Amino acid sequence: MQYIKANKIIKKLFPYNYSVVSDDNEKVIDLMKQYLPFKVYKYKSGKSINGWQIPNKCRILTARIYKGDKLIHDAKNIPLGIPALSASFKGNLNANELKKHLFTHDNTDAIPYHWQNLYRPNDKQWGFCVPKSFIKKINKGKYFVDLNIKETPSKMSVLIYTLRGKSEKTILFNAHNCHPYQANDDLSGIAVGIELFSRLRLVKNRKYSYQLMIAPELFGPIFWLDHLKKKEFKNIIGTVMLKSVGNSNNLKLQESYDGDSILDKITHEIFKQKYQKYVSGKFRTIYGNDETVFESPPYYIPSISITRWPFKEYHTNFDTPEKINNKKLDDTVDTLVSMFTNLERNKKFKTNFKGLVCLSKLGLYKEIPKIDKNKGVDYFTDQGRWNQLMNGLPSYIKNGKDILSISNKYKLPFIDVANYLDEWEKNKLLVEIK
Repeated sequence: MQYIKANKIIKKLFPYNYSVVSDDNEKVIDLMKQYLPFKVYKYKSGKSINGWQIPNKCRILTARIYKGDKLIHDAKNIPLGIPALSASFKGNLNANELKKHLFTHDNTDAIPYHWQNLYRPNDKQWGFCVPKSFIKKINKGKYFVDLNIKETPSKMSVLIYTLRGKSEKTILFNAHNCHPYQANDDLSGIAVGIELFSRLRLVKNRKYSYQLMIAPELFGPIFWLDHLKKKEFKNIIGTVMLKSVGNSNNLKLQESYDGDSILDKITHEIFKQKYQKYVSGKFRTIYGNDETVFESPPYYIPSISITRWPFKEYHTNFDTPEKINNKKLDDTVDTLVSMFTNLERNKKFKTNFKGLVCLSKLGLYKEIPKIDKNKGVDYFTDQGRWNQLMNGLPSYIKNGKDILSISNKYKLPFIDVANYLDEWEKNKLLVEIK
């Protein structure tokens, strides 16, 4: 085995203070490059597209709360202790005024990850993220807050790893690296992506090209897509969002906007065969992330999401590597490998014969089920559907139907149908349409 496991990657990448722009985002690039030789794209603070402006990096100088002369809270070195991109504040407050700037988690005593400032620059908040138990200590009296945040222009980094195939048609996998100290959201997606591509690079003669993007959500894809030439983004035929895939819930599939892309169909087929029962939803009905960027004009790139959301540790200091379910993490990678396998195996054919072929002579005959003298033949058993496929294939394939369409029509496993059509091809009855 020549690739590192996803759970080990999560532990290595966890103790960093990620954001859209931060020193730790830059520190971790060399670590990422130890796994895969990423190409790094840089975008300066202040650069703006459609109102989205790359922020400065922020450093907490002081983050203290006093009651009278007594220091009651120092958040400078507490992970998640200050909202992302918090404004500075220095002054006196009463208890009720202070509580308006203390952010807690609704359901637990966890410290929340406060992210709104990243995406709502016109409503920038200052404050402290604290457990609910801290709020109970804030009673009548005067408080003094010394919150000093230093902003410095810097650069946002977008990491892209590309595996070239025979075709320039590309499938892009996306995970985000802007949430500090969050193992499942979304270091799990990053780690799964790295393990997946470490495995895919061992496969020779890939048909499609593949890319892995690791970038701050929304900002990363927005600015990276903007610099691409039309031919480059037109070659991206679909994207897969890898979002919170390491907790104990079952995998869910969120469809692309139209819901009928090759990725939608391939992934539904895999989920049916692997899980039988599973949850899927239309565009933006299960999870919200970078799919809106890829599906926006002029790109219109079909984008599906693979996720195990929701989970109780979401956006809190409880989202740690210890809460990752390694079996579910492995299951995610295995599912993505199956997607890759089916994508690579899927192809279109045209017939290469005239008239009716004696399939039994070639070992390609699929018998009908046993005849019931009262009911006749049940063509809707597995054996019956194989017989239908065999007899209907020459007519159905005339319009260049692919293997996925054929397996869906006859409700048979994709890989089994692919193997069967391979035999037709080996016997020169079918020719692949490139």
